[in-house]
Amino acid sequence: MKKTTRDDFEVVITPRRLGDLGWMSVSDRMASSDPERDVRERCEEIAAAVKRHVDNVAAVEVRFTETHTCSFCGYDWEVLTAEAIAKYPTMTQDERSVEGEPVCCEKAIAEFRTERGIPQVSEGGAA
Repeated sequence: MKKTTRDDFEVVITPRRLGDLGWMSVSDRMASSDPERDVRERCEEIAAAVKRHVDNVAAVEVRFTETHTCSFCGYDWEVLTAEAIAKYPTMTQDERSVEGEPVCCEKAIAEFRTERGIPQVSEGGAA
């Protein structure tokens, strides 16, 4: 017979959106010039209030997820790995492609190569 035991309980607190004004709602970008900063400040205020007002709390911390996206095309940030280059050489743009080079768009590749002094992608594409 299967027995289920529950432990490591947590309380998860989700802050109200910046644009949730109660009587109306606007986008967070309309409510703040820096939504990321302001949401983090709101979370820090909530965490401080919990610490101050609740006695039986072992720990309070602000957690968040990070999403890395390309500032040019908006796709998820992905780069060439040594394994991918070895296994799928046609994934590379040309013979100068290196580990760490972005794979999402031409502008990101061009910026990466410029910053590292790598010649730009040759005409004709993959080697």
